[in-house]
Amino acid sequence: MIGIYGGTFDPFTTGHEDIARRALALVDELHIVIGRNVHKPENHTDREDRVGLIKKIFSDVPKVIVRSYDGILAKYALSLGNSGVLVRGLRSAKDLEAETAQALVNRLKYGVETVFLLSDPSLSFVSSSLVRELEAFGEDASEYLPKV
Repeated sequence: MIGIYGGTFDPFTTGHEDIARRALALVDELHIVIGRNVHKPENHTDREDRVGLIKKIFSDVPKVIVRSYDGILAKYALSLGNSGVLVRGLRSAKDLEAETAQALVNRLKYGVETVFLLSDPSLSFVSSSLVRELEAFGEDASEYLPKV
C-alpha cells in the first residue's frame, strides 16, 4: 500500500517528521506531497526548496518519495492506482473536525480512504504557523524543525 502524506509543509516541522516516520510502519511506500492550500496566504519558502529539504531529511529512507503537486490530493492518490491511502496527523479535536469533513469528501467523491495518526503528545502544539510566527519576531524556532 502507498501512503500519501500531503500538506504545504511551510516549514516542515518535527511534528510532520514524526507523523511521516510513524506512517512508514504502516505502508510500503510513503509519498510526501507538497501542495498549495487555497486557504493559506502565499508560502514563506519556495515549494521546490521545501521538496529538497524534505528529501534531505528522508535521504536514509528509500521508500520515501517527495513531490510537489498542484491539485486535489485525492486525485494524486488516484493517479497511483487503487493502492493509495491519505495520511493525516491530528493534534487536537479541532483538527479532527476539519480533517473528518475532508476525509469524507475524499472517500465519497474519489473513493480514497484516509488514515489518521495522533500527534505525539510532546509535539501536539508544534505547527508551521507557530514556527513562522517565532521566526517573524526574530526568535529561535530550531527546536521545532528537523535537524537537517
